[in-house]
Amino acid sequence: MRIFRRILIAVVALAILAAVAGVGAGGWYLSDVLKRDALTPDHKPSAMDMQVLAASDGQITLSVTPATSKTGPWKYDGMWGVRWEGGYGQVGAISQLTEQQVVRSFTPVTGKAQAGSMAQLDSFAFEGDAETALGIPFQDVRYTSPLGEFNAWYVEGKAKTWVIFVHGRNSTPREGLRILPTIVKLGYPVLLINYRNDEGLPPNPDGLLRYGQTEYQDLEGAVSYALQHGAQDLVLVGYSMGGAIVTNFLYQSALADKIRGVILDAPMINFNKTIDLGVQQRGYPTLVAGLAKGFSQLRFGVQWRKLDYLRDAQRLKSPILLFHGDADPTVPVETSDALAKARPDIVRYVRVPGALHVGSWNRDPAAYESAVRDFLAGLGTN
Repeated sequence: MRIFRRILIAVVALAILAAVAGVGAGGWYLSDVLKRDALTPDHKPSAMDMQVLAASDGQITLSVTPATSKTGPWKYDGMWGVRWEGGYGQVGAISQLTEQQVVRSFTPVTGKAQAGSMAQLDSFAFEGDAETALGIPFQDVRYTSPLGEFNAWYVEGKAKTWVIFVHGRNSTPREGLRILPTIVKLGYPVLLINYRNDEGLPPNPDGLLRYGQTEYQDLEGAVSYALQHGAQDLVLVGYSMGGAIVTNFLYQSALADKIRGVILDAPMINFNKTIDLGVQQRGYPTLVAGLAKGFSQLRFGVQWRKLDYLRDAQRLKSPILLFHGDADPTVPVETSDALAKARPDIVRYVRVPGALHVGSWNRDPAAYESAVRDFLAGLGTN
């Protein structure tokens, strides 16, 4: 009996050790996934994930493929770009929708969409730079930060308030083209900036994305450039991770008092909650996810507490126009809900039903642009 009991205790102990080791190994593996998918810059073009079945000047039919996300933009009304090999266009309202294909209004911009071509919907909606896409002349200018020299697109304007656009993770200044005409028509000078880890530009010293912790210094360099070239104050526009960069700039920079207003679109203002959403979507156990975060802090220096920009929301001073879609699969809309609740005195919140990540403009361009115009008018910047 004693031998049996000892054997049982040994088996249970080994099982516990194996379970602990398994959970630990799972956490270690997931921390590698987090580094690969969230911390490492990736400038590879997205895969073409749909197929053109038919196209004319007014209509396009797109079919799903095994690579198509079942909750992707093809199922959502609104305005999107569509890219195929050798061409680009824009799609609008949905006229027919099944689980296998969608028929939408279509305007070709360059090239001709051929049946059988692979295609991809593009939330930025415009291809190229400000001049090729919109006919808006710009200059490529240079500004400096502690890491060195960076470039930005500069559009002239008569106002003394400048507008600076800060794009999201692994993106480009093209992200700001959607509302650039609205800003330019109001007379604002504009900078659409690049920053560290962007393709072909200086990397962060550790080569990793830091979600505003270090990147805010590059934004500070762009703000300094604007002030040195005639700006009296500024409006900052931040998309996704760009929203994190803008928010930490407001906390950290001595130039924060020069900011007249802020526009945030699906801002990643709590990295911890963003990772939680991704972990939940992938079906990882909560315990394993917690260990992965701990390993990520030890291995890669992720400062989870500092990346929660919501905790210092009472320090924010500038008026904020905040957009977020309630169908966002990347950054939880609840983080913007929390910011709006914490600072109703300065935040004007536009929570957009059915909008995907940074897709509020795409869902209803006219309403988005109207909100931007009203917000800027309220700042008294012109």
